[in-house]
Amino acid sequence: MNNPRFYVITGASGAGKSTLLKALGDLGYSVVPEVALTLVQEQEQCGGDLFPWTNLQAFMDEVVVRNVKAYDAAQALPPPVFFDRAIPECLGHMRLLGLELKAAHEAASGQRRYANTVFVAEPWPEIYVCDRWRRAPFDRAARSFEPTVAAYAEAGYDTCVVPRVPVEERVAFVLRQLEAGA
Repeated sequence: MNNPRFYVITGASGAGKSTLLKALGDLGYSVVPEVALTLVQEQEQCGGDLFPWTNLQAFMDEVVVRNVKAYDAAQALPPPVFFDRAIPECLGHMRLLGLELKAAHEAASGQRRYANTVFVAEPWPEIYVCDRWRRAPFDRAARSFEPTVAAYAEAGYDTCVVPRVPVEERVAFVLRQLEAGA
């Protein structure tokens, strides 16, 4: 059963997801940051070695575990809750990369469903920038878009493309969709 309180915002790297989520958070909505990026930042700060470029399997296993914990912790947040990426795409990327998927990962995804509608940010070259954590050129980053969206479709979610407009208009679009029953 889907959780009508939890909404996922996903899509291409550098397509404005985090900016949209920050704007929602600034308006007082509950927001859960991207787990993978948080993990990389933590590892850099503590001098750790759990990175996708050092041990992809262990990194992705930890991302799934942390996404499960984030979902469970979000039960205490006031709705609606917006997630920057979520469990289904972790599993989808693990499959795509040929990584081992544990039965517990699959079970966690089935037991922790989000709202039926997943908001999708399409590749947006005009706003894409490389930075300390986003190192891939636009073309390579855009290649992850289709598998990301496919992971949600395969898990039984509907997708709703967020228009490429200024952030205030994207926020208004998402909130209108919620009011319409997305």
